[in-house]
Parts: sequence; structure tokens; C-alpha cells
Amino acid sequence: MSFPSSRRAWRAALLVPLGIVAACDIPSEAPILQQTWVVPSDSVSVGVSEILPAGIALNGAGTAFQVTTPSPNASTTLATLCGQPACQSGATVTAPVPAFTSPAGALQASITLPATVSSVTVTGGQLSLAVTNNLGFDPLRPNAAGAPYGQLSVTISANGGALSATTTFSGGTRALPTGQLSTLTVPMPTGTYNGAITVSVALDVPAGDAAPLSGSNGFSVAASLVGLTVSQATVAVNNETIDTTPSDFDLSGVDFADQVESGGLQLTVLNPFTATAALTMTITAPAQGGQGPVSIVKPVNVPAAPATQLTVALTQAELRQILGKSGVSIAVAGTATGTGAGNSVAVTPTQRLTVRTSVRVVLNVGA
Repeated sequence: MSFPSSRRAWRAALLVPLGIVAACDIPSEAPILQQTWVVPSDSVSVGVSEILPAGIALNGAGTAFQVTTPSPNASTTLATLCGQPACQSGATVTAPVPAFTSPAGALQASITLPATVSSVTVTGGQLSLAVTNNLGFDPLRPNAAGAPYGQLSVTISANGGALSATTTFSGGTRALPTGQLSTLTVPMPTGTYNGAITVSVALDVPAGDAAPLSGSNGFSVAASLVGLTVSQATVAVNNETIDTTPSDFDLSGVDFADQVESGGLQLTVLNPFTATAALTMTITAPAQGGQGPVSIVKPVNVPAAPATQLTVALTQAELRQILGKSGVSIAVAGTATGTGAGNSVAVTPTQRLTVRTSVRVVLNVGA
């Protein structure tokens, strides 16, 4: 939550008279005039970070979302990857590596979005694969002499395959030594992801030199998303807490508290979210002028509408407690709830709910 500083100083010169009503009970008495004034004040804003559920947050620059995802591990064996007889032995045998292509789905991991996030629009980031090779040979370089080289393909897909991209690594440019952990980095395809992200790894291995082969020899990958940037997300907002620090309002220049008859706060609410908000506005002021500290609490219900005009009534006593005072502040707290299916809300990093505040007062003049 942040509070832009605009019109910090209130000045009586900013008052705008809206109307005058004369009231005269006895013609011989001095007339009592009632004047309505509107005093412009500051604005309060609620950033998107205030309503985000667990699992998603703004990045440090506030320009994109970061999503927390698990790092699943997928493992398999040589017997599953390679259907050749030399790969099926229950014991370790030294034999030439046979040519093979791993079957579809033999090595696959699923990265799930947080339960509170139904979709994300990815604009950048990488998939990191930590590959542990215990096959007994390097599947990309099974020949000590070099070529022919093997290939490892990484396919990232989502939305039932509607979004898919494949990156291939060749033994001509890198190795996967046996008995070692290697890291492969793959750029994330941009686009909108709904639900889980599927990572599939496939091997295409040429015939190679003799190596210790056993059907139980293992091969595994751990997948994680690194530096993922999200420009838009659909999230579940269900009674998410809004809690702000106070924003200062200087009312010391509005020094006619003893003439106030009635009034209140006039609010213009700009709400870019498809969410309602049940808020509480707390107006405070320190002790001064022989009066004790002030704390006035008022409820404000914000509808899921782009622009709304709201009025918060203040009693005569409440208005007289804050007008002419310095150090007046307003804090906003409460909860927000989405109005889409499953309390969903589509959000972008720069969205803010803004409350523009002014004070409307009716004055008795000429008594």
C-alpha cells in the first residue's frame, strides 16, 4: 500500500462554496447563513500487492509478478529408456552402447501453479534442469572419438499442448558425464499458461563404445523455474487482508470548526479490480489545543465497479474534532474478495485502487 503525496497542505483558499441558505426566525435578528463548502484533500491508493494471495508477489521493481512453484523430480532407468537387449540386463555387463531413442513420456515432470493462481501470462524466464546421469555412459557423447553425437530434447508444454516449445542439446556442444550432476538451462516460451506446465525430456543416443550397462542404471532430472516474469495473472482473492500505514492530512488551515453544522467525507473510488472491498477508514489526530487525541472509525464498502462516488457521514462533533488540526491522518484496512468464478480476479502489476477524498462541511455563518 502506498500513499501518493498530493495537496499535502490544506488551505482555506481551496474551499469551494456550493450554496447558501438563509434562515431567519425573527426579522429583527441578525440572519444565520448556512454555507456548504468542499475541501479537496489527498488521495489514498491500494496497490495490487495488497490483494495478492499466497504464491504470487510483485518483483522488486514492481514491474512484473513472481510466482512460487515447486521443483519436481523425474527419474527413470536405462531399461525404461532403452528397449535394446543390452540395456535390460539385471546385472552390470560391459557391452557397446546400443543406439536407442527413449519412448515418449519416459521422463516427464509437471510444474504446478499455486492453488491460488489459475493462469499466468509469461513474458520471460528460464527452466533449469538439474540432470543426474548414472547410466554408465554419456548419452550425448557415447563415443570417445567424438561424432556421432547424441541429443537430449526438452519440451515445455501447457494447455493440452496448445502452448509448446522444444530445445535440443547436442553432444557437439556439451556433455553429460556419467556419475555427475549437470545443469541445462532452457528459455521459457512466452504465452499464457493455465494450470500445470509439463516438462518432457527425450534422449536420442547413437551406438557407442563399451560401457558398464545395467537395466537399473538411473537417469533423473529436477526441474525449476528461474527468473520467471509474469505480466498478468488470474488469482483467487478471498477475504485477502488490506492493512495500510496512515497517510497524513493537514487540516490546520481549515480553522472554522466552531461554525460546523454537519458534513462528511466525499469519496471518488477508482477500482480496476473485479473485486469488492470491505474497508474501515480510521481518522486520527494527536492531542492539541487543549483537546485529547482523536480516533474516528468509519466503514466503507467498495463495489466492483471502475468508478464509484461514496459518502461517509461525520457528525458535528467528529468534524469539530479534526478541523483546524495538524497531524490528522487516515488509514485504510479491511478485506478484498474477487467477484469472478472461484473469487477470481485478473490482475496486472501496476493496478491500484485509488480513493480520492474531500471533506464536505455545512457552516453556520453570521450567528
